[in-house]
Amino acid sequence: MRVFPVVLATAITLSAASTFADSTRTITDDLDRRVEIPADPQRVVITGIEEVTAMFTSLGYVPTGMTWGYHSNVVQTLNGIGGDVGDLGQVTIVGDSGDPDLEAIATLEPDLIVGWFRQSDDGIALLEKQALIAPTISIHPRFNVFGLDAYGEGAHLGERYAKQRFVASLVGLEEQFDAQLAEYEALLADVKARHAEIIPDLEWTFLDTFSDYTPYMYDQEKWFTYSYNGVMSDLGIKPSDAMTNATAQGIGEEPGKGYATVSLEVLPDYAADLIFAGRYDAEPLEDDLMLVLSQTAAHQAGQIYRVDSNTWTYHLLQSQIGVLKQVDEILSAGVENLGDF
Repeated sequence: MRVFPVVLATAITLSAASTFADSTRTITDDLDRRVEIPADPQRVVITGIEEVTAMFTSLGYVPTGMTWGYHSNVVQTLNGIGGDVGDLGQVTIVGDSGDPDLEAIATLEPDLIVGWFRQSDDGIALLEKQALIAPTISIHPRFNVFGLDAYGEGAHLGERYAKQRFVASLVGLEEQFDAQLAEYEALLADVKARHAEIIPDLEWTFLDTFSDYTPYMYDQEKWFTYSYNGVMSDLGIKPSDAMTNATAQGIGEEPGKGYATVSLEVLPDYAADLIFAGRYDAEPLEDDLMLVLSQTAAHQAGQIYRVDSNTWTYHLLQSQIGVLKQVDEILSAGVENLGDF
C-alpha cells in the first residue's frame, strides 16, 4: 500500500477561539477559509452531496437537516452504507445540494452548516447565502483530498482517514471513529490470514457502470479515495495491468484524475480474476454489457460480481468494512457468479 505524507496539520486546523474559548473554535476548511464555529454544535445541517453527509451519518450522527445530491432517495442511500447510521427518517430534507431551500434551512435554526462548495462564482455565492444563516464550512467529499479543487493545483493529499477523522471531531464522535478503525483493522488481519494462499495470485477490475455503454474503470493509486481500492490494496490483491495503464493515461477522461472510461468493444481486454460491476441503483445491468461480460474468462470461472457503487466508491471506514466483508465472502466461495450485493 502506498503511504502518503501526513499533512493534516496544514490541511485542516483546529484551535480554540481567543474570545469564546469555551463555546467556539476556529477551523480552516477546504476553501482555505478560517471559520469560527461552535465547539459542540447541536443542530448541524448538511447541504453537500451524499458523500459529505455520509461522513457524518456512517459514524452514527443524525443531522438536523440534509440535502440530496445524486439520489432523491437519500435516506435509503445512506442507510445502505451499513453500520449504525441512526434514524435518518426524522431528518428534514432541505432540497437538492445544488439548489437547497434556504428558507427551510433557516427554519431549522442550525448552529453549523456543512457543504461542499466548488471554487466558482456559483459555489461561493451559495456558500455566502448559507453563511448568513449560520457558520458555514466547505468539506471536500474525498476522504484524503484537501484544498480548493479535487485535482487542481490547490489540492493535496492528506493522511488516509484525515477527513473523516476531522468530521468526527466536529461532532464529538472521535470514539466511534476509533472503534470503526479498530474493527476494520482486526477484520483485515483475519481475512488476510485466512486467504493468504490465494491472494498473491489474484487480480481485480472494478467497472463503475455509471453509463452501461462506457463503464468507468477506477484505480486510485494516485488519488487514494475509494473504499474498494483501499480494501484491495490493504489485502494485497493487485489491480489488472490493463486497468492500471488505462487509468494512468486517463483514457476517455482528463489525465491525472485516476480513472478511465472504456467502451464495450475493448472491455474484454480488461478482464481479471475478479470483476466487480457496480451500479448506483437497483436496475439490472444492460444486456449488451452482460453479453460482453459473459465472454470473459472471469465469467467462465464464476468470478464476476455485481456490487453497490454507493458503498464501494464512498470514502468511509464503514464502507471499507462493508466491502471487506463482501470480498471475504467472495474469496470464501460463498457467492455465485454475478452474485448481487
